[in-house]
Amino acid sequence: IPTPAKEYILDDISSNLKTIGIGMHIEQFKLITMNISTAPANKIILTVTPTNNFRLEPEIGFNYLNDKESDLKDKSINLGIGVYGMFQKGNTNIYGGLKFEYANISNEYNDWNSGDKQTEKINRLTIGPAIGAEFFLGEHFSFGGEVGLKYMNLKSTDRQYGDDEIKQDYITTDSGLLIRFYF
Repeated sequence: IPTPAKEYILDDISSNLKTIGIGMHIEQFKLITMNISTAPANKIILTVTPTNNFRLEPEIGFNYLNDKESDLKDKSINLGIGVYGMFQKGNTNIYGGLKFEYANISNEYNDWNSGDKQTEKINRLTIGPAIGAEFFLGEHFSFGGEVGLKYMNLKSTDRQYGDDEIKQDYITTDSGLLIRFYF
């Protein structure tokens, strides 16, 4: 009797979890982010799973714009880390925990009134809970989603408004799709 071909469905992913993975965190552009600056919406993630119940997930995003017609330059870098507890059910890994992010954003533009070059610098700190799930399509590939709540603290300096530091706080929901490849 011939044996069926091996299917890529994992009977127990907890025994097959890989320690290291790399992926992409794909988010939608949000109006609040677009009003602040062109912050990166998509980030590269490194997934580190030392045990079946714990995960660290550092992420980095970068954005650079140089509009030569309007002499506008915009650059930003986003660094973050997620710390999660997790459990497995079938081919699904469910996790929850806290995410921390830091973004450094710089905008250079010409002031319409004076014609002088202006620079705005923004530092953004973000913290909040997140929950997510990933579905394994094989031993090395997963697709998932994540939702969370973010508290953002912004500090901005812009000569257009004087030399005073502008401080703002936001609370917003967050969501994204995640694609991961495990080694």
